[in-house]
Amino acid sequence: MLPGALITNEKKRHNMTRNQSSATARRRGGLSKLLGAALVSAAFAAPAHAGVIDFEGGYIGPVGGMEVWQQSGFDVTFLANLPGNGEGYLVGAFMNMKDDPFTCIDMACPVNNQTTFYGALNDGYLDITRSNYGDQFQVKSFDASFIGGSPVLSSYPAVAGLLRVQGWRSDGSSIYQDFLLGGPTPGGFTFGHFDTTGAFANTSFIEAAFFGFVCNAQGSCSAFSTDRAQFGIDNIVMAEVPEPSTSLIVGLGLAGLMAAARRRKA
Repeated sequence: MLPGALITNEKKRHNMTRNQSSATARRRGGLSKLLGAALVSAAFAAPAHAGVIDFEGGYIGPVGGMEVWQQSGFDVTFLANLPGNGEGYLVGAFMNMKDDPFTCIDMACPVNNQTTFYGALNDGYLDITRSNYGDQFQVKSFDASFIGGSPVLSSYPAVAGLLRVQGWRSDGSSIYQDFLLGGPTPGGFTFGHFDTTGAFANTSFIEAAFFGFVCNAQGSCSAFSTDRAQFGIDNIVMAEVPEPSTSLIVGLGLAGLMAAARRRKA
């Protein structure tokens, strides 16, 4: 897999304008039998292949609002729920607790991930689209952990936070799914693996956002109000959804091959 990259300010602004406008308003025997089977497969194909966003290959350190990470054919824009989407504001950091533990000073960061991950800080969140904006995808799985705002582990409840994944369809409608982020173990917070399920897992989106809630001991959870709804995210698996025109072109090509095969046999 090729590493990802952060892109330029001009590209950031272009992507941000594009992303936000949709987010706020907010996818015949012998040869003939073989070709026939292939044609059916092409016409009813599920997502072609998966793309993984793992944040490897870049620097370790702070990330400002409106910066964009490109990897596996996706754009990940880092934002804050602030005027201007947090441009110039610290919204997160690329973290690697093995290579640079000092990226998590005075916080309680996950202790069981030895690779680079993204930490959404100060109520920051992620907005994800295909790099070819408008192409559809499905959100399949990811790894995540809560990130504590204080290193005092005893101050966190059994459910420290929620991670909400909200996806927008091409018609502007949206659905979401919530995932519980557990409190710390004796050694600290730990990453867990999460699979999307049900209708959400099988819905095609053109845009998806990942944002956090922080919870108290009474089970009340809030987002975008405390600067403490922080989380680590890694290994986001997206399934690309072929556009109808692509399946049609493949189907027409295979149909042509079938016709040619029949003519040769005759």
